Amino acid sequence: MKRIGIIGMFLLSTVAFAQGADTTLEGRWELFKIIDNMTGDEIKPTHKSADSYVYWIRFMDGLVRYNLEINTCSNEVIVGKDRSIEFKYFSECTEICCDAEFSKLLTYPECTKYYIKNDETLIMVSEDRIFYFKKSEDK
Repeated sequence: MKRIGIIGMFLLSTVAFAQGADTTLEGRWELFKIIDNMTGDEIKPTHKSADSYVYWIRFMDGLVRYNLEINTCSNEVIVGKDRSIEFKYFSECTEICCDAEFSKLLTYPECTKYYIKNDETLIMVSEDRIFYFKKSEDK
């Protein structure tokens, strides 16, 4: 009986770790660069406020939120111990107004892997793009 309890606790801790135990991912991150995987070119925003506008993504308790130019989106996320990331469904976004074309490039839900360098740079990778974020103060 004791053995079953120990095995059960081990399985529960493994599942908990596989679904988001990476606490370095938690918090707010600001996008600073996007690289196109086909060309290697950096993709930059083209709208008027591109130099001063901050795109962010926030991970907290199995949830993710991020902004576009005007709207905000949310989703559930599963984080694997192998640095895999899975957005559970199509992101729900507010519909306040129309976002600029650049927002169509923010395809975070297509990302399947992530890496964190020195606890301050988040890199999320999809088939088409690589997104680079810097750790920021929670706002």
